[in-house]
This record gives sequence, structure tokens and C-alpha cells, in this order.
Amino acid sequence: MAKHWKKITVIIMVMFFIAPAWQSFAADNWTQVSQQVEKEQDQAIKDAAETNQIVETDSASMARELAKLKAEEQTYSRQYEAVKAEFERLRRIEESLTKELEAEQDEINSIDGTIRGTANDAISLARDNMITAESPERTDPLNTIATGTRFSGMDGVKTLADFFFKEMEEQGKIVRRSGEFIGPDGKATFGDIIRIGRFTSYYRMPNGDVGFLVPNPDGKSLVAVTGAIPRSTKSAIKAYFNNKDVITPIDPSAGGGFIEMSEQENLWEWMARGGPVMYFIFAVACLAALIMIERFIMLAAKSRASEQVMNRIKDLAKAGKWKEAVGFCEIKKNVPTCQMLKGVLEHTGEAQEVLENALQEAILKIMPSLERWLGTLALLAVIAPLLGLLGTVTGMITVFNVITSVGTGDPKLMAGGISEALLTTEFGLILAIPIMLVHHLLERRVDTIVYDMQEKGTAFIVTMIKRQS
Repeated sequence: MAKHWKKITVIIMVMFFIAPAWQSFAADNWTQVSQQVEKEQDQAIKDAAETNQIVETDSASMARELAKLKAEEQTYSRQYEAVKAEFERLRRIEESLTKELEAEQDEINSIDGTIRGTANDAISLARDNMITAESPERTDPLNTIATGTRFSGMDGVKTLADFFFKEMEEQGKIVRRSGEFIGPDGKATFGDIIRIGRFTSYYRMPNGDVGFLVPNPDGKSLVAVTGAIPRSTKSAIKAYFNNKDVITPIDPSAGGGFIEMSEQENLWEWMARGGPVMYFIFAVACLAALIMIERFIMLAAKSRASEQVMNRIKDLAKAGKWKEAVGFCEIKKNVPTCQMLKGVLEHTGEAQEVLENALQEAILKIMPSLERWLGTLALLAVIAPLLGLLGTVTGMITVFNVITSVGTGDPKLMAGGISEALLTTEFGLILAIPIMLVHHLLERRVDTIVYDMQEKGTAFIVTMIKRQS
């Protein structure tokens, strides 16, 4: 259509340029020009019709294409909805399977943790017995299970079961062999070894010396116990090595009892660990012991002498031999009963009230000798725990000073310091409790002697009054 409009434009322009000459043309030329214009007009109309036909054809084609595209869009939309629904279904299935997988994974992790924990327990068991020293490689599969990055599964369970069954089997065996171990001198030694179960193992050195063996920290070799083994035990072990006896001592502690014996401290080492205050507490203990021994001996002796003296003076009083009775009391003046009765005999012939007052005065004079050192003993019973607390406080101050300097990086070191600081309190309480008990017993003994003296003195006054009357 643009092509036709172009032609029309050209015609108009031609007419515009030829217009001035139009007047000069003759009338016969006008007819020719008119025919030419009509011809070109007809051609322009024809071209316009063709253009409209082309436009209509293109519009129909585009409409068909649009309809086709809309149909395809609907098809794709239906496919999209179907795919979306399938996607949602698969997503739900995935979520369900993921939950199931997580649950199964938790169960697998729990089983794996149990297997690894059992493997660690088995490693500890293997490290602490004598069987591993014979077969050090027995712990290698256990280490693989305990430290591996993959789930061991049934193979790991079977390995653990085999280990425990083998352990039970070996516990019931007595094994004789020759092998290497660390001797009492700390050097590697080759000798005879007997293993009984998993707890007890003996060694016999080339020189005939015998003893117990214990596993070293890694459990892969044996070390001789350095504790003091009783002679009878050594003899029994030698007899068992020489097949002279079928009975042999068993040590369920795997030598731990003898290790404990070798590590026991004596009194002075124990006191040294407690610090200087321990020596003051020990001095209190010695002084209290001396007082208790002296009081027991003195009170027991005076009690026996009082019985003998009372019987003798009664006999003299019944016979009316007052002077002899006074002379006897002079001779036995260290005996409490004599001191008491001498004071009464000095008032012979006096009234009953005077005699009773004389009796009370004599008893009051005797009381200090009976109660001597008892107050000191009670004081020592109080001082001992106080000294213990003083030592503990001093020790704790030292411990905290160390913590301030080096920190708390080693809890064992701190616990050891606190333990040593508490030794003084322990020692003080160990002393205070028996001292208080003995003090109470001695007080009761003095009270018994005084009551007995009062009873005998009163009876003697009655005898004197009867004799005087």
C-alpha cells in the first residue's frame, strides 16, 4: 500500500511542476494528459486493492498463529499444573522419607555410640589385666572401632563379642610361659611367668627370686611389684613354680595391695605432710598420754590402799586404840583414806557435828590431789582440735597463694594441697575424742573415790560415837 501512495505522490509532484506549462499546451495535449492521469489512478487503485488483500491475508495468518499460541499456552498450563502437583507429591514423599531417615540415623547413631562405648570399656578392661601383655595386638581392632569414622555395624559387634568371649575363656586358664618383664630394679628382665586368670601373675627371675607382676599403664607389658611380700607368700609362689604344690596365693587386686603397702607412710612422714602445727599437736598428744597414765596408776593405787587402810583402822577403832590409829594414819599419810581419818581422829571425843565438819574438811584437802591434772587434760582435749583447725587454715592459705601464683590448671595438685591442709584437723580430732573420753572416765573414778570416802568416813564417825558412848 505504501508503494501506491508513493506513486500518487510522484504524480502530484509532476503535475505541480508541469502546471506552469499547462497553460501553454494546446487543447489537444490536455486530452492526452488526462488519459495518462486516469491510467495512473487506475494503477494506484489496483495497487491499493492488492495491499488490502495482503493485509487481510496477514491478519488472518496472525489470528491463526495467536489461536495456536493460546492453545499451546493452555496445554502448557495444564502440563505445568500436573508437574506442580507431581512435584508437591514427591516433596511430601521426600519429607516423609527424610523424617524416617533421620529417625533411623538417630537409631544408628545410638547403636554406634553404644558400640564405641563398649569398645572403650573393652580397651580399659584389656589395659588393666595380664592377658593383654601376652597378646598386645588384641586391642588393635578395639581401637579401630572406638576411633573409626564409619559405622562398624555387625562386624564391630562380632569383634566385641569375640573379645569378651575370649576374655572369659582366658580368665579360666593358668598359663606358664617365658617372657620379658620389668624387674624390681626397673630393668627389662627375661624370666618365667605364670598367669592365673586375669588378676594374678607371678615372675621368677634367673636368680630364683619371685614376686607379683602388674600391667604397666598401657597394659602391653608387665612390671614387678616392689611392695614387701610376706615370706610365706614367696615360699608358696616358689613351690608352685617348682610344681611342689598345687595351692598358690591369689591377689584379686592384681598387686595393688602390695603397691599400697609399699606406698604407706610412717608417722613422721605423715606429720611432715601436715606442716609444723602437726608437731605441736603431737606434743599435746604426748603430754595427754603422760597425764592419763599417771592418773590411772595413781587412782588405781589409792583405791586399793584405801580398802586396806580402812579395814585396819576399823579394827583399831573397835579396840579403842585411838593413838595407834592416829600413828597408823601418820605412817600412811599418802593414802587418801588415812588423810581423811587422821583429820577425824584428831577430834576424838568431840561432838558429832564437829566430827562431821572435820570429815568434810579432810575430804576437801584430799580432793586437789585426786583431781590433779584433770583440768589440764580437759584443756588439752580442747586445744588439740583448735590446733588442727589452725593448721588447716594455715594450709589453705598456702594453697590459695599457690593458686594465685600458678592458677588452677591442675585440679589434682590443688586437691592434694587441700588434703594435706586437712591432715591437722584430722589429727586434732583423733586426739581430742579419746582424751575427752578418758577425762570423763577419770572424773567418774574420782567421784567414785570421793563418794566412797564420804561413806566410809560417815560410818567411821558412827563407830567413834558408839565407842565414846
